[in-house]
Amino acid sequence: MKKFHFNLQSKGGVGKSFLTALLALKNENNPESYFVDLDSSVKTSSQQLKFLKGKTPTRFASLNLLDHRNKIDRQLLFENLLLLSQKDYSDFYLDFGAPESAEFPSLFSSDYTIAEFKQIETELNAKLVFNIIVAGGSSYEACTSYLQRIVNLVKDQFQIVLYINEATFINKDKIEELSIYSQIHKDCISEVKRFGDFDNTTAPHKSILKKMEEGMGLSAYAFVERIKILKEIAKV
Repeated sequence: MKKFHFNLQSKGGVGKSFLTALLALKNENNPESYFVDLDSSVKTSSQQLKFLKGKTPTRFASLNLLDHRNKIDRQLLFENLLLLSQKDYSDFYLDFGAPESAEFPSLFSSDYTIAEFKQIETELNAKLVFNIIVAGGSSYEACTSYLQRIVNLVKDQFQIVLYINEATFINKDKIEELSIYSQIHKDCISEVKRFGDFDNTTAPHKSILKKMEEGMGLSAYAFVERIKILKEIAKV
């Protein structure tokens, strides 16, 4: 059965593309994985995942959910999912931009019922997994509000994985707060994972982040950088 991993968060700049890059590095040598940049605004993943574009066959695509008026059309998501499901891969990772993520809950609350959305999953012969990214600091309230909205809509019908962007949390009590919340809603939040534990003021981390921004694959990381990046991608 194919699996679609949706990287979601309506708040911008919280680490969606960063997480997608880490997942891509983790799966660089996995020919069953395929990555999609659905962000119509900044296209960060298109830059950071350049190392996948050189694969044969290519394991990366840049798609969009925009209609002829340059407005987000939620229905285009299903057309793209259908096209992707016909490709010979088992895992698809979709990086949604903030605008696309903001529209996503409307699929459940306005366009379809949960039962109908489950039927779409069945028609695709696939499993849909919603990766919700949460950052700390000034982004925390917006991120957790989005998480709660998805949890309340999805309930136990779809799997949610909570990804915590560690480097953005100065107040570690908030991470514990998220852990407690996930336990309360463990019927739908199947896992809690941490990522992004980088100090961008130190030499190895600064170099790693620069190489990620430039879209370099694992072969570009050496010595301490390789130890650090392998440790990080093992967490996701």
